Amino acid sequence: MKPFKSLRSQLSFYDTIYDDLIPKDHLLYKLNQVIDWAFIEDECRPYYSELGRKGESPILLFKMLFLCYLYNISERRIEGECTYHFIYKYFIGLDPRKHAPDHSTLSKFRDRLGEEGFRRLFNRVVAAARDKGLVTDELRIIDATHQTANVDVLKALQREVPVEDEANWSSSQAIPGSPDKDARFGAKSKKKKFFGYKHHIGIDAKHGIITNSATSPGHMHDGDYLEEMIAGPKPQALTGDKIFDAEHQHKTLKKAKIKSLIIRKKPSKRLSRSPEYQQAVKKRRQVERVFAVQKRNHGGRRARYWGTVKTQIQNLITDMVYNFKIMAQVLPLSEGELCPEV
Repeated sequence: MKPFKSLRSQLSFYDTIYDDLIPKDHLLYKLNQVIDWAFIEDECRPYYSELGRKGESPILLFKMLFLCYLYNISERRIEGECTYHFIYKYFIGLDPRKHAPDHSTLSKFRDRLGEEGFRRLFNRVVAAARDKGLVTDELRIIDATHQTANVDVLKALQREVPVEDEANWSSSQAIPGSPDKDARFGAKSKKKKFFGYKHHIGIDAKHGIITNSATSPGHMHDGDYLEEMIAGPKPQALTGDKIFDAEHQHKTLKKAKIKSLIIRKKPSKRLSRSPEYQQAVKKRRQVERVFAVQKRNHGGRRARYWGTVKTQIQNLITDMVYNFKIMAQVLPLSEGELCPEV
């Protein structure tokens, strides 16, 4: 017996209206046709109790959160959007005569699953993409981008940076009195600094599917998260920008039996002439497009919440949104069963 409500499964008069009015090329229509969303119930079941009243359908709640990040709108606003917006209502599987769950229910759902639950969902999506051939593991591209904290950044940046950190424009110290205790000063360059977090990702070079995701305070070095970027099924080769060009990083990859195509600060003539290395240098730019899309369209520029854990949840959902968009573009509508049990 399910500890949560199920989505309606019987066809009704309203479904014929949906079929007549919703464009077949609309992203939300494609997502509902390509993806079997039942995998969400499988992964969320451990976070629900068999006792007490049944909770709202985790599929419905996840889809509402999905819409928040897909269109970069708040959880408070999505409550109204899913109650009155025709296509949203169709997408989440809500009876047209009913109101959507309130925003506080979304917050409880997010806290119920926590980072562990959303990572399980993220890993399930990546595994399904790999199963469908969208991830080849031939070449993984890694990088990190800055993400400003959800605080008064201008006030934060007026704080005097400790003398010992001026060379790197970074600080491991929190701002006294800041509501976000985990955010830290970091550097985009020697002259540009920020206060917040870093979003680390690894993408598969074939279609740009995000396979690995991590979040760190802004002062952390990108190279410190190399092992997180090779977790799970190992790629045959890996590339990243020059910040990863360090002897211990190459040794880590060698130990994992991964070919290092990291861009060298001073490549040897033999390496620079290698077609494989040259191709990796060109393909590395793909990851910049991923960050650009996330920041421009899905709220990736700024943390929605306070704390590393909640910011990691935000980034995991954003990464799933990006992956699902690629899947909707690449897979045929007849594919179905995108996320079977793995």
